[in-house]
Amino acid sequence: MGLREIVAGVVAGLVVVALLAVGVGWEQVLDRVLAADKPLFGLALLAGFGSIAAWGLSVYALVRPIPDAPGLRRFSGLFLAAVFVKQALPLGVAGGAAIIAYVVSRYSDATIERTLLATTVAGFLSTVASALVAGVGLLFVLLTRPVPQWIIQLTVVLAIGLLVLITVVTGFAIWPGILRRATVRFAGAVHPTVAALSTRVGRVVEPNQVRARLDRFVDTGEVVARHPRAVVASFAAAVLAWVFTAAALSFSLAAVSSPAPLSVSAFAVTVSGVATAVPLPGGLGGVEATLSALVTVMSGDAVTRVGAGVVLYRVATFWLRLVVGGPAGVAVLGRYGSGSQALDELDEIEESVGDVGSASE
Repeated sequence: MGLREIVAGVVAGLVVVALLAVGVGWEQVLDRVLAADKPLFGLALLAGFGSIAAWGLSVYALVRPIPDAPGLRRFSGLFLAAVFVKQALPLGVAGGAAIIAYVVSRYSDATIERTLLATTVAGFLSTVASALVAGVGLLFVLLTRPVPQWIIQLTVVLAIGLLVLITVVTGFAIWPGILRRATVRFAGAVHPTVAALSTRVGRVVEPNQVRARLDRFVDTGEVVARHPRAVVASFAAAVLAWVFTAAALSFSLAAVSSPAPLSVSAFAVTVSGVATAVPLPGGLGGVEATLSALVTVMSGDAVTRVGAGVVLYRVATFWLRLVVGGPAGVAVLGRYGSGSQALDELDEIEESVGDVGSASE
């Protein structure tokens, strides 16, 4: 995917956002955006900067112990480039760990395998941190106002998913060999059927690919055990990043006189992360729709006012990340091509690791 395709994706996302604005009354949304309180929106921008810095520190805490890792100053530029590529690529948020690892390894002497391991751990810790922030936010919401039953049900489903993820990680840490062999055998059994239905999904469940990912999964647990202080620092920075992100939404809503409290923002910004599955840069359209729906239902505010606040929030987060990371990101794209090359390179690495694993069994 080249720069032209990235621009096309951003334009497509803007079209989706425009259609959503038309659906809720674009003139009212635009009027509220233009009339927003400038100092409060400035605070939203500061919170947006804070979230970028905190997420960078969260990743750096785990990249730093890697042999030949770049220093903090150099890493900062690389991280900003990765942020740009991650936000600009469709589904880039979902592949954030691979993209960050690709950019950092390209510009330093650290190997992509070790860097990917660190970014994968950071991504997992960020997921746990988001659940913590969302849980605290929801608790305060439940104590102060009624919420629809479907929101509680959605929370339960997401909590179960996180619990399953933590259980799997713990299981692989305790019984890595047994679970690894069982999972690879299961992948080998279902691969022919799955590959016949979908080549793309079949490639994901191909036994060698699964074996390579499981090896990395086990290595992730070993990293956690070897560097507990780095893990704690990374987790603390990830929590801070989510708090900054929630604050950006709260300040944005306050700028248009929306009464939604910080607890609603804390829950909404974390849960809306599922909308990044929309195949557009930064989840454009999906995030706006999800956030608007959640905040409107939980706060009882008018949808046009909430929509205006969400627009300001996305300026203070998604668009800010593109602007801040743009110069570094363009340098990466110009020298090495788009971030999608990271996925191709990682596939080659996984295949070679899988071949070694096959030979050793």
